[in-house]
Amino acid sequence: MDWGSSSFLRLLLDNPDDDDRNGPPPGSPPTMTFEGPWFTTQIIMSGTIGLFSFLVFSYCRTRWPILFAPRTKLKGFSPHEAHAHQAFFGWILPTIRTSEFTVLQIVGLDAAVLLSFYKMAFKLFSVCSFFALTILMPINWMHNKELGDDEDWGDDTDDWPSLFGSTLSNRPLFRIASFAPNGSTNGTVPNPDGSNWLDLISEANSYLSLYLIFTYLFTLLALFFIYKNYRRFIRSRQLYSLELVHSIPARTVMVSNLPRHLLGERALAEYFENMDLSVESVTLCREVSSLKRLIDKRTEALLALESAWTSYVGNPSAVEEYDPEASGGPLVDVESGPQQRLVVPHRPRPTIRPRWFGPKVDALEYLETEFKDIDEKVRKRRLAKFKATPVAFVTFEKMSSAQVALQVVHASAPLRCKTYPAPEPRDIVWSNMTPSQLNIQTRDVFVLGMIVLLFFSWIFPITALASLLSYTEIKKTMPWLGRLIDSNDKVRAIVQNSLPSVGVISLNAFLPFLLEALTYQQGYRARSWIEYSLLKKYFLFLLINVVFIFLLASTYLQLVYELANFPAKIPEKLAKALQAGKARNFFLSYVILQGLGIMPLQLLNLGVTIPRFFRLFVTRTPRDFAELNAPPMINYGIVYPQSILMFVITMLYSVTQPLILIFGAIYFGVAYVVYKYKLLFVFYKPYESQGQAWPLTFVRLIWGVMIFLTFMTGFFLLQNTYASSKLSYIITILLIPLLAGTVLWSWYIEKEFKPLSDFVGLSSVHEVERGQESADVARLHEGHPVTWSQRSGTVVGHRSDADYSALAILIREDMLRMMTLFTSHPRMNAPIIRNHP
Repeated sequence: MDWGSSSFLRLLLDNPDDDDRNGPPPGSPPTMTFEGPWFTTQIIMSGTIGLFSFLVFSYCRTRWPILFAPRTKLKGFSPHEAHAHQAFFGWILPTIRTSEFTVLQIVGLDAAVLLSFYKMAFKLFSVCSFFALTILMPINWMHNKELGDDEDWGDDTDDWPSLFGSTLSNRPLFRIASFAPNGSTNGTVPNPDGSNWLDLISEANSYLSLYLIFTYLFTLLALFFIYKNYRRFIRSRQLYSLELVHSIPARTVMVSNLPRHLLGERALAEYFENMDLSVESVTLCREVSSLKRLIDKRTEALLALESAWTSYVGNPSAVEEYDPEASGGPLVDVESGPQQRLVVPHRPRPTIRPRWFGPKVDALEYLETEFKDIDEKVRKRRLAKFKATPVAFVTFEKMSSAQVALQVVHASAPLRCKTYPAPEPRDIVWSNMTPSQLNIQTRDVFVLGMIVLLFFSWIFPITALASLLSYTEIKKTMPWLGRLIDSNDKVRAIVQNSLPSVGVISLNAFLPFLLEALTYQQGYRARSWIEYSLLKKYFLFLLINVVFIFLLASTYLQLVYELANFPAKIPEKLAKALQAGKARNFFLSYVILQGLGIMPLQLLNLGVTIPRFFRLFVTRTPRDFAELNAPPMINYGIVYPQSILMFVITMLYSVTQPLILIFGAIYFGVAYVVYKYKLLFVFYKPYESQGQAWPLTFVRLIWGVMIFLTFMTGFFLLQNTYASSKLSYIITILLIPLLAGTVLWSWYIEKEFKPLSDFVGLSSVHEVERGQESADVARLHEGHPVTWSQRSGTVVGHRSDADYSALAILIREDMLRMMTLFTSHPRMNAPIIRNHP
């Protein structure tokens, strides 16, 4: 932190007119190229990490399935064909061949939507790579070889080129050299003496009209693939909902901000029935904080009793008469009378001193009595009446009635009687059902302030990382590292290219934990809502901290001042900053590391495996082991932002650094395989959100396309600045229709497709309610048969009607009962594991 603080303060306080500072301000992007074999070094380092992770995973997968395939240990799990192969590499092809409709039925719509996004991006960048390999790179190679014979280009040490003379004007009209030589701060033209194949195929200096064509081509391809994926999502969303048309979650609506005259089950039911919407049940949420405190105490007493019994009888049990198959009852039967005391031979029963200086008593009997006393208090407290809150769940007799109730305005006053699709019971954050609207709005303001503060605090480490890219800054801040860089080209490549990539990825890995903690304080009433709010915040942070890292690391206050006074120069400033100092080489190395190294590394589940190893030393009871071995939950709010950022970076440099397209395609191809395996074998999701991550992803993908077009606009404008050519003005004007068309197209698609993302077509719903199964649903069942036991037992939508009825009764009796029965797991969202110790 001291290093980052000093770099940032020096950035603000240093005098740029000092004699010893002829270069750019400290903390600026590098004023030299990435010297040394940085590309080869990055490929080797990333490939080594990825290959090692892949081989270790393939070896460990069948030997420790509790770590690498914990989903197969769920109680009642029935393996699908994809789960049946045990060969060393036998998991790859079955995983790839498993259709996304099968994934939809086994894991859920949220998982299918994520995989569809990865497949869409892989296809897009594969097609773009084909055009880049066959057209763009060969032209760059041929033309840059020609420019290598031009004697008018500056040498390696030039920060900016001299004004080009008559040599440039003699070149053909549609061929124009870019604005700086290779090796300079913003160079794009290779140095004749030091040209290498990477520079020759990547330098955007050939035909401006060609780059305009490729800008149009890549933009139209991106919009086409995004459109096709949106259509595919809507079809899956509608089919998935129609399959569950008779389920209780599909027929339930959550109503918030109820007026006083509707704060009653009967009044609210009559309100909807007067609109000819038949109501099956109404459940008002109650203020049950006092009950929850008692339940928490009871949970603590239960855990303490379990720990005491484990210490006495052992785990596995040392009692000879103990039969683990026959003992499936509760630990304590509060309905029965005194039980016969169990005595383990040659082992004294544990004792406890309840009070200081008091006598010791039998620990098991004392804890059992304490548990029964608290349980009795809970029973009595449940008989009391609780204050109603302005939130209710209304279950209709038909899904069509629920869809109508969701899509109409229920009150003339704003923010009154708002209806939402009801989250599944295990998705609900029950503690956030009771706060008032004013309380939630106050939380929003507080969290917004904390996020702004966090953003400005993140500038210090980002500035420190950007300083690693500047050789001059390294020499000033850490002379010992500068001497180490001078000693070896490979060390220079690692420090100035690989190390910043690893640093940025590692630093941003801490962000989700901070942002998620803040998001929980906002009062969202569903865990899926929290995930998607985290998705928005995390992506915005990544976009600023990674894509604009060079803007933040340069003269920050001066940049803000210039953009505030000259907003028309935003495209030019963006292009200059992202082209400066071989920024595109940094982003290429970033994509290489993510695709070849980090993504395969995720197969090892280090974020789960390492903490689990340390928890193993403090795990004692059977319940503790069940929790330890439970499949991890996937958080889409963390997964999506990283992948969307890779999409944005790959699009951003697709023309000026076409090699990035190949590694972008590799990233999404590897991500598809990795996450498909983890969704089928590893992750456990106790609730579904109907694929609502895709509409959010769509908006941010359009952001990426717009940033790409803004960058290319600035790129063409810079050609005019440094090449004195009127052609760049013409090219820029020709780019405006594409920019405007993208904005209008995205607005139209959002307007037309968003309702189908949130709701289900009434005509299809009525068909299914009449018993006329949709043709698409029938084809789904015929083409992708999945048995009921293979379906996601963790998704409420896949439960039977009997389960729904039982669950509805539990909710109506007590909103917290389903998670507090002492005979079940006292902690929420813990799946039932079989074959645990």
